[in-house]
Amino acid sequence: MDKNVILAKKYGRAIYEIAAEQNSLKQTEEDLVLIADAIRKNQNLKDFLNHPLLHRDVKKDTLKKLFADKVQPVVLQFCYVVMDKDRFEVFPMMVDYYVAMAHEGMGVEEAVVTSALPLSKSQAEALKDKISEITGKKIILKQKVDTALIGGFTVQVGDRLIDGSVARQLDTLKAKMMQ
Repeated sequence: MDKNVILAKKYGRAIYEIAAEQNSLKQTEEDLVLIADAIRKNQNLKDFLNHPLLHRDVKKDTLKKLFADKVQPVVLQFCYVVMDKDRFEVFPMMVDYYVAMAHEGMGVEEAVVTSALPLSKSQAEALKDKISEITGKKIILKQKVDTALIGGFTVQVGDRLIDGSVARQLDTLKAKMMQ
């Protein structure tokens, strides 16, 4: 297994255990995602925080100025530890592992719905409720649009895929006609 994956899992689990102990899984997730998203979306910030010649204290001070009033102190301390261990380039992956563990710990599952057209609010809520009923978990619904589906939708929940797209139905019909 890749060294960065091992590190990401190790650190992700460590912050998960701290958050679970403090009953702050959701808030810690929000805080970590805020920082990880800022790094993912801002190449200058990413380059700055991963620059090998800049002193750690300068990087920590920058993190503090940017996020101290937006995140819990424990999240900022976690960032400092990651920085001290020269592991900050793996930080976004650590957050991904944390989010996966936190969702499992809170009984939450993410469902990705891909439809030919955007779903209305009521359609999205009805679908979310149905998926929740099927899985027995609270669902976080993420939506994507793919016009290649022609109509209908697909739902990806964990490793399960429900394909109710017109494109799949047409492919199935075509395969049957070719036999």
